[in-house]
Amino acid sequence: MKKLIFIGAGIICLIIIVVACSRNKKETTPAHTKNGKILIVEYGDYKCPYCKKIEDNVMPIIKKDYIDTNRVEYQFINASFLGKDSLMGSRAGNAIQAIAPKEYLTFQKNIYAHQQEEKKHWITETLLDKEIDQLNISQKQKERIKKEYKTKNSDAWKEAEKQKKLTKEHHIQSVPTVFINGKKVEDPYKVKEWKKYL
Repeated sequence: MKKLIFIGAGIICLIIIVVACSRNKKETTPAHTKNGKILIVEYGDYKCPYCKKIEDNVMPIIKKDYIDTNRVEYQFINASFLGKDSLMGSRAGNAIQAIAPKEYLTFQKNIYAHQQEEKKHWITETLLDKEIDQLNISQKQKERIKKEYKTKNSDAWKEAEKQKKLTKEHHIQSVPTVFINGKKVEDPYKVKEWKKYL
């Protein structure tokens, strides 16, 4: 009988330890670029109204002072938390990143400008195609981007799935979440908080 009590107590202790450890998983992200630049990683979702606040209020300054001057590398990881159309938007963004990377931030800004209620299915192929057509790239690039984001199992589709997986692996529970050189920006809605790490 005592043996059973000790075994039972041991199992309970083990369960408590496993649960406690799983709750303490900290949000993480890659900390450095290969070329030594400061790395900004933003986990977001085109349908997230709080992410749009960053796009409208913070990104213009970060883009002008840091991205356009080649002082930082910026990565947007689309968590695609908010529906199937979020995932479609992620695929389009990934296709642009691969085929016309200099136009990506223009696309991101324009998609956020169309944002509607997050529960509504508003990211459509029609909207994405319209925004792709307005990019300052060749017609051939536009057609390649459209084909890439619409083709099942394309690199853009695989990258969208990879980004969802990274979001989970790095324990990102909500968006927006911003890291600069691996350090979490506690209040990502304020430029001065970003500048602490830049």
